[in-house]
Amino acid sequence: MRVRDFFLGKRIAVIGIGPHGEMLSDIKFLVKASSLVSVYDLRSESRLAEHLSSLRSFGLANLVLGGIPSEDLMDMDLIILSHDYPRNSSFLAEAKKNGIDIEYPETLFLKLAPPVSVVGVMGSCGKSTVVSMLAPMLDLACVKNGQSCVVVDPDSDEGTLAHLRKLKNGDIVVMRIVGKMMPEISALKWSPQVAVFTTVPPISAYKESPFEIMASQTYNNYVIGDDQIIDAVRTSGFQMKAKMLRTKANIVPEDWLPSVSAPHDRDNAALALQAARVFKVSDEAAQEALSKWRPLKGRMEPVKKVRGVEFVNDSASASPTSTIAAMLALAKDKDIVLIFGGADHGADYRELYAAVKKHARALIVIPGSGTLKERPVLQAMEHVAVVSAPSLEEAVRLAADHADKGDKVLFSPAFEAGGIDSSRRERGERFVRAVRAL
Repeated sequence: MRVRDFFLGKRIAVIGIGPHGEMLSDIKFLVKASSLVSVYDLRSESRLAEHLSSLRSFGLANLVLGGIPSEDLMDMDLIILSHDYPRNSSFLAEAKKNGIDIEYPETLFLKLAPPVSVVGVMGSCGKSTVVSMLAPMLDLACVKNGQSCVVVDPDSDEGTLAHLRKLKNGDIVVMRIVGKMMPEISALKWSPQVAVFTTVPPISAYKESPFEIMASQTYNNYVIGDDQIIDAVRTSGFQMKAKMLRTKANIVPEDWLPSVSAPHDRDNAALALQAARVFKVSDEAAQEALSKWRPLKGRMEPVKKVRGVEFVNDSASASPTSTIAAMLALAKDKDIVLIFGGADHGADYRELYAAVKKHARALIVIPGSGTLKERPVLQAMEHVAVVSAPSLEEAVRLAADHADKGDKVLFSPAFEAGGIDSSRRERGERFVRAVRAL
């Protein structure tokens, strides 16, 4: 069945347009595929003002903001959820009882995609960087073979389902798989042909084993990771069928990467290079691609130097693992002033606190449900100044006050975005504005 035939005439409810309208491209695709699309979002018109003109121009069957009437969903053939809405949302209860299909963009994409090779990039941190390095390498291979390389990223404004429009047999898909989607994809009894792990997945990303997403791999598939990953697979008891490929940073010569890259970027580049080699990309082509690569915004992004103090935006960090990596990349003795805090998502922060005591002179704590949960530990912390800030803007000012010449102020939250920040990108933009205002 052609993709267009699948969607033709279907009554589809799209729940949530994403923090920055990431679902808009998919909504537009569904309408063009002749579906009857209704869009729902719990946010008000005022919160979504910048997206209203686009939504109203698409030709939607219905647009409901500020609430999601469960009775509306009973008339649907298909419900597509943005990542903001879990399957156990109360408004979905009756739809489930009535057997209405409920999907996320990634799960529906995988069900409808033609036979393609999928590289799944997973882990607590570094996924976007690996994807940004790998995709240009694979582009070079695809051009030679008459294929296309498609990047599927839930944070992209290009959508997920929208890529189905041009996807064809034999193409290569590089998919950034976030933790909350790993159990969803595992439930499909599907695995990426090439699984790239930047870290061991967090406990929130699986039900029984951190590597259960690979259960459907076959003997001609691959798992790529550093020593920590491969050793964790071997000791986990998980029965692996795929070939396991170890990576080390030194397989990427230092002069392959631009001078603005951080030390841990070589680890990410090694993962990308190993994955590219699976597709017969030459090292010369990989080097050419890496020479043009530049660090991503919100990921160890230098912002400004103020009175000899360097300010670094790592707002994409939503886990202690990624914040530890950022600190290790920057630290020379105790010269870090760390700004952290945000919304709770059940992570364990003990290793981060050990790193803070070793590398930071001050910890500036911003509000959030996760910060509140960690307050007893923070109040008892020794050998580092812990200062609470009522806002991110005040945190930047306090960090500047606590930093000496030669120090680095690192905004690496280690928690999810929450409160007035609808996304990691938004909090990063606020941090950059606050620094530039100093």
